[in-house]
Amino acid sequence: MTKSKLKHKDKIIGLLISLVFIVLIFWKLDVHKLVAAFRMFDYRMLFLFVPIYVFSLYIRGVRWKYLLCLDEKLSVNEAFFTFTVGNTINSYLPARAGDFWRAYHLGTKIGESRLKILGSIILERLIDGISILLILFFAIVTYFRHRWVLNIAGVSAFLFFGALSAIYIVFKFNKIEYIFEKLGEIPFLSGFKAQLDTISSHLMKFMTGFEALNSPKCLSMAFFMSMLAWGFECLMTYMIILGFGVHYGISIALFTISFIALSTVIPSSSIFIGPYQYAYILALGIYHIGKEQALGTAFIHQMTIMIIITAISVIYFMKGNTSLEEIQKEITEESKEGKND
Repeated sequence: MTKSKLKHKDKIIGLLISLVFIVLIFWKLDVHKLVAAFRMFDYRMLFLFVPIYVFSLYIRGVRWKYLLCLDEKLSVNEAFFTFTVGNTINSYLPARAGDFWRAYHLGTKIGESRLKILGSIILERLIDGISILLILFFAIVTYFRHRWVLNIAGVSAFLFFGALSAIYIVFKFNKIEYIFEKLGEIPFLSGFKAQLDTISSHLMKFMTGFEALNSPKCLSMAFFMSMLAWGFECLMTYMIILGFGVHYGISIALFTISFIALSTVIPSSSIFIGPYQYAYILALGIYHIGKEQALGTAFIHQMTIMIIITAISVIYFMKGNTSLEEIQKEITEESKEGKND
């Protein structure tokens, strides 16, 4: 199956999943209550939300620099802008296109292997997942221990910790070249030695993106920055919920940010339509908040973020005189990484 067909298939799967969640969201939805929810929101909260959110994005830029072990060629400002633009592209395009754009764009800009940059992004995602799990476990311990929430936490912990453990073992023992060398000695694979050497070389470059695992300082600081960034995310979520006159304590924000962060792992159409909103409904439902108010809260939260990251991305591209055609070219070129890196 060709890459174009795979991408087309991913889009269809994402669209179908979004449609399923949209049906669940709008089933027996009271539109009048939804309109009333928008009217009750205190929009002054957004004046506090915007600068805090921009600062949290900057912290994520600092984290990325630590994940690349303080690479002197990478400035924090460049890490901040590239991270934000990548998130913007992820929001509008399927299949994590923004992550591949980040790898291609930053790798080209600072003269690093794009596979190495991609490896650092994978590590970043795993650290994000573990940070979210810690927030969710804290919320469970302090407030709500229902079986279905425990199941979500358990499955997520297995996936994130399992993936990180597997990568750590591969990185630490570094037997990639040895394994592919032995594969080349197998009679029916001996004719593919050149291809095996190429794959081995690419995997070695990819694993250099996990070099923070070998540096206690870089890894601990990256994890600290991750927890700090997600702490700000919890604060901002709490502010949005407070804007609707809901006063349930910080635990409501802990559940909400955990659910919506985990929902972005689910394949969906552009701007995570469906899973994101349903995650909000599940989280606020724990506190017996109606579907309509939860949907209104999700909409304002998500749209505010989308406007902020889109504005930052436009500023970045205007500063660099980058056109939409060039962005598309970078995304397309990254799909050929296996041939060119």
